[in-house]
Amino acid sequence: PPHTHTSTMLTLALFVSTVGVLASSQEPRLVFRKTLVTEIPYTYAAGFPINITLDIHNLGTGSAYNLKTSDPWPRDYFDIEGETTAVFEEIKGNEHHQHNFTVTPRFNATPEKPLLYVRGFPAELQFTLDDEGEEPIRAISSQMRDILVRSNEDYIRLTAKHNTEWAIFSIGMTAAVFGPFVAWVILSRKGGLPNAKPKEE
Repeated sequence: PPHTHTSTMLTLALFVSTVGVLASSQEPRLVFRKTLVTEIPYTYAAGFPINITLDIHNLGTGSAYNLKTSDPWPRDYFDIEGETTAVFEEIKGNEHHQHNFTVTPRFNATPEKPLLYVRGFPAELQFTLDDEGEEPIRAISSQMRDILVRSNEDYIRLTAKHNTEWAIFSIGMTAAVFGPFVAWVILSRKGGLPNAKPKEE
């Protein structure tokens, strides 16, 4: 009967749809992030290290395999401590892998070139969906900001000013917070505020 044929086709469609949903739910969902950390955020200078962190988060339920990160920095201007590449055999669902290394700018400022400009560039991640390593997938990290590298002397002057401003701010905050309490303690020991005397006529 026609209604039986329609029912069979509908059941088959639902089965195919369900299989598709289950298959997609078992795939990895990778988030690849690159972070730069310095003494003063977003401030870079010759001779002062920059800590690089590459984070891989798998937000899916399936695994990714044969992962390799790569973050090459120009060696003409940076000394590199550690490896700029890392390899992980597998990242399972809801797992997190991290790789760290350090770069230190090498730059001699001149009146004609007081700053070194480095255009931001992402790190690269390669991985596969099976452990056979076939058909690698390429992804890039979150974009790194462009950086301006100061001279060593300029950075020292900047940090000295920065530390002085923080010291002044801290003293001001301390006075604002504890000043009224100290005044209250002093007045309490003296018996409080003096009583008002009636005016003599």
